[in-house]
Amino acid sequence: MDSLNSKLQQITQDDFNFLVKNGKRSSILLNFDFESLIYCKWSFVKETLPDLFLKNDFEKLFFLMLKDRSQHWFLCDVQRIPLSNAIAFILWLIDEMKSINELESQYLRSEPDIKMLQSGINKLDQFGLLNTLDNLAKGDVLKYDAIRQMSYNVIFDKQYMEVTKSEIEKKLSKIK
Repeated sequence: MDSLNSKLQQITQDDFNFLVKNGKRSSILLNFDFESLIYCKWSFVKETLPDLFLKNDFEKLFFLMLKDRSQHWFLCDVQRIPLSNAIAFILWLIDEMKSINELESQYLRSEPDIKMLQSGINKLDQFGLLNTLDNLAKGDVLKYDAIRQMSYNVIFDKQYMEVTKSEIEKKLSKIK
């Protein structure tokens, strides 16, 4: 019997592109409705999920997603997920990741002022997600793991609040 990963790898890029445009989506996997990725741990959404997607390791991805949401299945159960259910779930994941990226672009991005650009703030881009962890931990590396364990929606709300505070502070400084 072929594993779920090997069955998925047999799908051609053209067929996959067709499925992305036209395929059925489902947030349900092994009778559990994930509702939204925002309820998963931040580290899962921002680190684990993209990494496993790149590696095309959907068996591990599904297994860890279920574990993240306190669903206790064996890996052999995940490997037996029907191909059509796996594809529908993968398509849902793609949509969810796209929605999260759009939310972050809309609500968490702000243009640095000219002084910040002149001082070289763009040099921090090389640190990627570490910037987010460090900002949330206020520089305390001992808090990184605790932040990674928090749900994505809590982290997003905190980041959005910080962006909003920063915008208010910029406006306030111009009023004085």
